[in-house]
Amino acid sequence: MLLGQLETAVRNAETSEPGFDQRLLLRINFAGRAPEGLRAFPGVEVVSEEPGAISIIFATPEGRSEFENRLRLVQRGQDAVRKDVLFAMNGLDAWTPDDRTAPLLRDLLVELRAAPGRSVALDVELWPLDRPSDVAKMVERFVERAKQQAVDVRDSVRQPVALLRIKAAIPGIEWVLRHRDVRLVDLPPRFHLDPMLQRIPLTELKIDPPSASAAPVGVLDSGIVANHPLLAPAVAHTESFLASGGPADEHGHGTFVAGIAAYGDLIAQAESHAFRATARIVSGRILDGQNEYEDDLIENQVTRAVETLVQDFGCRVFNLSLGDANHPHRGGRLRPFAMTLDLLAQKHRVLFVVSAGNYVGGDRAPLDWRQEYPRYLLSEDAHILDPAPALNVLTVGSIARYEQSPPSLRNPDHVEHQAIARRDQPSPFTRSGPAGHAIKPELVEHGGNASVNVRVPSRLSRSVTMGVLSTNHDLGGSALFRTDDGTSFAAPKIANVAARLLERYPNATAELLRALLVAHADVPDASKNLVEREELLRLVGYGVPRLERCLASSEDVVTLVAEERLGENETHFFELPLPDDFLRRGRHRRRIRIALAHTPTMRPSRADYRASRLQFRLVRETSLDVVRTTFRHKSELDNLQETGFWPGPRVRERGTVQAATWEICQVDRRWGNRQPFLVVWRIVPQWAEGLVPAEPYAVVAIVEDCSGKEVRLYTQLRARLRPRLRVRTR
Repeated sequence: MLLGQLETAVRNAETSEPGFDQRLLLRINFAGRAPEGLRAFPGVEVVSEEPGAISIIFATPEGRSEFENRLRLVQRGQDAVRKDVLFAMNGLDAWTPDDRTAPLLRDLLVELRAAPGRSVALDVELWPLDRPSDVAKMVERFVERAKQQAVDVRDSVRQPVALLRIKAAIPGIEWVLRHRDVRLVDLPPRFHLDPMLQRIPLTELKIDPPSASAAPVGVLDSGIVANHPLLAPAVAHTESFLASGGPADEHGHGTFVAGIAAYGDLIAQAESHAFRATARIVSGRILDGQNEYEDDLIENQVTRAVETLVQDFGCRVFNLSLGDANHPHRGGRLRPFAMTLDLLAQKHRVLFVVSAGNYVGGDRAPLDWRQEYPRYLLSEDAHILDPAPALNVLTVGSIARYEQSPPSLRNPDHVEHQAIARRDQPSPFTRSGPAGHAIKPELVEHGGNASVNVRVPSRLSRSVTMGVLSTNHDLGGSALFRTDDGTSFAAPKIANVAARLLERYPNATAELLRALLVAHADVPDASKNLVEREELLRLVGYGVPRLERCLASSEDVVTLVAEERLGENETHFFELPLPDDFLRRGRHRRRIRIALAHTPTMRPSRADYRASRLQFRLVRETSLDVVRTTFRHKSELDNLQETGFWPGPRVRERGTVQAATWEICQVDRRWGNRQPFLVVWRIVPQWAEGLVPAEPYAVVAIVEDCSGKEVRLYTQLRARLRPRLRVRTR
């Protein structure tokens, strides 16, 4: 197979526009990371490692011949030097125009082909070469040939990466996409936060208070400026839990967080000059004027704050945008702060929303932030900060919304100022969950971006045009708003969504809130191909929750919920009814998603301190009796897992909130005889047997048709379920 693919790749490479370097350019797909032995092949130079376990190599004629000879040895059953590399290879091909097309560019190309005279600006990255003199010659050769193709090169950077800003119409763009020396063609940064939004005068604002039924969010932070014109209508109470000092915010962090917790996304409201808070704010000050912990233990301060705000103000959602930069989680036993949140969540049945923490590099900062992104975010140094590893909380990371820094706005033809992340990709400063731990962060929201001057790639730049807008604590100045960035400001967006869910469903438990939020979260398309999907889980978790879907079902997306209690080593069975429109024959995309959340009792004296684990499987059988019979034979437990669900049980069950999705492309007649059943069971370890009571949990099932055609899933399910509900109430 590989010999045939090599022959095809050579033919495909010959159709490329010739470049400065005449060596054969090959793309090799590996199962996992490329073996180090690849670099030892004679006549082969590894040029780039791409997302998805792809390595790009330059091969001399001798290198190509060496590949062929070793493959033929393997074909004949003989040993070959470095055969570990050969057996790890999944495929060979040339680097094609499609590979060179960045995701953001694909839709634009369709428009440009319909309007062939229209010119647009694009960024073109060439393959990296080791010798600066070769890079200079490669750029010069490209610029010379580009002029002949009506491609206008506006600017270029030659070190440490070859990058050009061009302007061209579709014939020139397609020439660039075929060019052998081109690695990637992308749109220039184009989204930015308007700095003028910070300067809207109070007289131009319309500010409405939250509704009487709005749920409170406990903001545990550096306090707030309660008389801020936007916060004053939403603030229900402020209190300090420090040994000394009042509840007012001297630093500004808490006021910024509170604005987002009260209003959610302030940018759309600022653009319309009309504000309405969707949550009430109860502020508990636990940080000092430097936004740090005082001499008192933070565990005691948080405990006092939570117990007071739960008892006196009925708070059931708390936001903690803080993290201990000295303690990234490296696996193993949790630290006391994380354990404290787990115990408080279990005791008071409240939801904690906790920021993942910010990565700023330190002694091991990337030498080139842009080129090493996002892999550096998976390193131990970039793991989530205490208390984010807590199991009974929702941990929130950050994704980027804006891409243009002030220098790129001032000089649109200059190419050197580049955003590190593109829109809806992980922020350059977000943090990841460690491998082998529960999926963390579970959710992400917009929290800002950063850029570099590619001539000085080791220096990170954060700016007002790439961050988040919220309330300014310094009312002595003229600005009601300011911008900032960090996972601290992604977390309160999730807290606001949780409060809005509580307003709609006042009796919802913390378990149901967590299950709904992860069930209706999606990974942004822009993030999907950055890394392997197991690694993506560590960066963005289940994705960004969609509020409108959390709040109500629609005809094409139906949410079913149940809240129950499970005793020791008990099992629950649920029938999942599927409407006729979901089961209609033919190829089109539909999906089933299951989410489950529980809040187990914890025993801090143990390394694995959960007193129980909940697991679920969705199975298709002819009847409930068959499912029960199968389940009795626990040695056959794996038979209960539908192979289409992602993530699999061994990954998701490490957490106390878990979700999995089954993408279904085709339904055939065999579906009619086998209906889906959801099985949920509780496992209590030997040390906890007889010590823990029955445990509450929430489970959410989503049935969705993704075809875009008119369907009536909700109407059909309601018609099926209403007779059963009437029978139950008799």
